[in-house]
Amino acid sequence: MSPMPDTPLLLDDGTARTLERARGADHVVLTGPAGCGKTTLLRAFAQPIAVDDGHALGEDEADRLLDEVRAGGRLVLAHRPWPDNRALGRLVGALPGTVVRVRLRPLTQGQVRSLAARVLGAEVSDEVAGRLHERTGGTPGFVLDELSPEPRGAFARHLDELPVAANDLLLARALGAPFDVELLAAVLALDPHVVSESAEALRSAGLLRIDGAPLPVAAEAAEALAPAEQRADLLRRLALTQVERSQPVAGYARPLLELGVVDPGLADVFIAAGHEVVDDDPALAARVFAAAGPGSSALLARARALSGDLDGAVDVVDLEHADADALLVAATVLTLRGQVGRGGELLRRSDNGLALGFAVTGLLGAGRLEEARAVQSGAHPAASLTDTLGHRLAGVVLDTVTGPPMAAVAAAVATAGVNQAGSRASVQPDSPTALAALVCVHAGELSVARSLLAKAVRGDDGRGLHADRHQLLLACVDLFRGDVEEARRLSRPDLSREPREALFAAALELGVTRRAGDLHALRAAWEPAQQALVVHPVDLYTLLPLTEIAVAAARIGQFHRVETHLDEAWTLLGDLGDPPLWTVLPRWNAFHAALLLGDHPAAEEHLAALDTAADALPFGRALATAAHCWSEAGHGDVDHLRVESAARELHAHGLRADAARLAGHAAMHTTDRRAMTQLLDIARQFHGTNGGQGNGGAEVLSDREQEVAALVRDGLTYREVGDALFISAKTVEHHVTRIRNKLGARNRRELERALEDVSLPAPR
Repeated sequence: MSPMPDTPLLLDDGTARTLERARGADHVVLTGPAGCGKTTLLRAFAQPIAVDDGHALGEDEADRLLDEVRAGGRLVLAHRPWPDNRALGRLVGALPGTVVRVRLRPLTQGQVRSLAARVLGAEVSDEVAGRLHERTGGTPGFVLDELSPEPRGAFARHLDELPVAANDLLLARALGAPFDVELLAAVLALDPHVVSESAEALRSAGLLRIDGAPLPVAAEAAEALAPAEQRADLLRRLALTQVERSQPVAGYARPLLELGVVDPGLADVFIAAGHEVVDDDPALAARVFAAAGPGSSALLARARALSGDLDGAVDVVDLEHADADALLVAATVLTLRGQVGRGGELLRRSDNGLALGFAVTGLLGAGRLEEARAVQSGAHPAASLTDTLGHRLAGVVLDTVTGPPMAAVAAAVATAGVNQAGSRASVQPDSPTALAALVCVHAGELSVARSLLAKAVRGDDGRGLHADRHQLLLACVDLFRGDVEEARRLSRPDLSREPREALFAAALELGVTRRAGDLHALRAAWEPAQQALVVHPVDLYTLLPLTEIAVAAARIGQFHRVETHLDEAWTLLGDLGDPPLWTVLPRWNAFHAALLLGDHPAAEEHLAALDTAADALPFGRALATAAHCWSEAGHGDVDHLRVESAARELHAHGLRADAARLAGHAAMHTTDRRAMTQLLDIARQFHGTNGGQGNGGAEVLSDREQEVAALVRDGLTYREVGDALFISAKTVEHHVTRIRNKLGARNRRELERALEDVSLPAPR
């Protein structure tokens, strides 16, 4: 780089060499856009005939200059590349002798950095230089304006030099108008030829890039210096023109709102803008739908619901005159807040197939089977794809209660994701994917459920009314599969949630904590879970979190606080005919809660319910067999081959941790050393295939304590533990006391319960 003397300009080597050659030429012509340093270089030549702004020469001035040159003068002339001046061209073409043309180019980022450092008297970072270069296009004069004490005022002079039409065009482009000559001509009330000339003038002034995009500094200055009324009027004309052409208008709607421009004539603009942004920015969509006026109340309700403003969504729904879309919004809010039956009642009034499908879902969730059947039988034939989805949804959910369970599972999976592509922008009480996944979990098809939910979570990308539900259900699946750490990662317990998702999140927190064996943390997590349970009435779709909470309650002596909820759950299932698909997993959880309480009559009741469902559902048969093995082992009756088979069945259905616990429980109670060894091997094998389960509550134990705990959990006596680890039984007793204290267990029985769920290494 070679700097010119006494100037702040930096020139690349090629331009510097051309200038050196120009010093010996007869005449020099400097060409470049405004702000590139032509005037500074012109003064550096100090010639008798020096002409700036040659692009503005008239015919008489050109003739006079040519006469002076012919009389022996040396001409150094600077001009912009536009406008195309015939007098200038004639003058340059007639110059006698050698003529050297010097084209001045924008600065590179490195040159901008050097110029800024020279002006500021300090080093400039690459980040700052890059930002300067991007904003100014590397034009030296614009860089100097940006570095001045008042950049906007310094830059204003460039706009003052422009014709009115060019200023208007720059403002239109700054406000987002497309570079479409016909459109700009219509909006600006100009002849298309004037628009083209104005664009060339802006390029010549360095304010418009070759592709028609304004420099950021120019766009900001144009907006800031234009009166608000002018900006509002231009935005209004742009928006109306674009909506007539069915082109995007959201870029105009936002600044119109910021300027306070809201009138009935813009209703179509705001409605179109709301549709454009509702998927990615529902809060903005709600603002523009509100600006559109009362005719867009259903759209406004939907956008507010998607943005999380459920109270605002309900506020704009007139239930007496609501259409299907508005009813779906109201029913969705009720369902998220635990009123699944009330939501179903609302949707019965609709003539929309999708709404009626969710009416069936809601009524069935509240245990109102006959009403749900009546809605389905009275539905009109499907007239659209959404009607078809609603009919399929109603049929699938009813079949989970009244039809063959596995056929219902297959139908639910087929229905899942039918409208997943648009689910982020849909307002429905639930998503077909979430319902299908829930059905799969209840049927013991955890791998299928996980596949459905993982795909939905990826598609949601964290957005949409049901994104959190999909992720919570995925966390539930991972918890049941034994992947405690992944369930913990997905559950995000600190989020603020509506009652339905809050109940799932609270149950997950208890489930993760219980499986980690941390009784102190389990007690700390109890009250939030109890509060979530109190505010959400029992329904068919929340039996899993309810019974998960019940097991935790039994573990910490709080079962009396969930008994009423469980009674309501069994009544609801009874009203539906105790459908096997929805019955078996809640009964399995309740069976374990009863065992923890030592309530053998209740355990037998749950076992009988599992037996009843065993013939209808393979998962029910697996759970019933496992429950029998568990119960018999507790009485010292261990058929190790039957236990092994039952554990493998649980493992095949995805309940890996439960399979390991069953084998370990039976090993603890058998008197057959060989059977105990085999069952312990199975337990360790299943503990090692739990999908990445972390160390759980074991991190609070030392290495030796983990070894002792693993052997105690597996049923060995203190003497047997001592023999295995080459320590005395008394030392084992001391270790067990410390382990009990660390895990918050008050006695040996609580310790055994805690150790069932702690991930421990296999003893060496």
